[in-house]
Amino acid sequence: GVLALGDPAYDGPHAIKRLPALPGTKAEAEAVGTTTLLGADATESGLVEAVRSQPRWRAIHLACHGIVDVENPMFSALAVTPDAEDDGYLRALEVMAARFPADLVVLSACETGRGRVYRTEGIMGLTSAFLFAGAPRVMCSLWKVDDDATRALMTKFYERWNDGTPAAEALKQAQAHVRGQAKWSAPYYWAAWVLWGLPD
Repeated sequence: GVLALGDPAYDGPHAIKRLPALPGTKAEAEAVGTTTLLGADATESGLVEAVRSQPRWRAIHLACHGIVDVENPMFSALAVTPDAEDDGYLRALEVMAARFPADLVVLSACETGRGRVYRTEGIMGLTSAFLFAGAPRVMCSLWKVDDDATRALMTKFYERWNDGTPAAEALKQAQAHVRGQAKWSAPYYWAAWVLWGLPD
């Protein structure tokens, strides 16, 4: 199955910093996930518990805000719902200390492919953390992405991938689908998405 997190509650009682809501991520998670964590349930502890509920997931899809720390890339984070136990920031360091057993992790958030370049390691950040944590391939973004165009792209990607199309080709077809719509034809809307890791 596909474990999908979306629409985190950024204005709850435990919020440290107000982040703008991402209403499109609810529909995105519902469209692609067979198991969903939404709103108040989209917490770090809820995600870890859900990941552990299966030996391996076909995909783990995280639709939320991405926060990049280029100077300290292991503090780059995905912003989920804060609660009494966690501050709502799933940092790269925490990802590396956990396990994310899935054939694919999709970081459906802004700038998740960014990080700091180390001569011996390449780009360190969220993407490399999920690879280290057990995902053989990670889809990520290179810049700030549009909410609606991303939802359309991700929905089309899973439609193709679930039909047996290899992940790289499914992404290519999803990008072509978004590019083919006049309002999203500019590269800003579809070209940010890249796939890291192994072929299918």
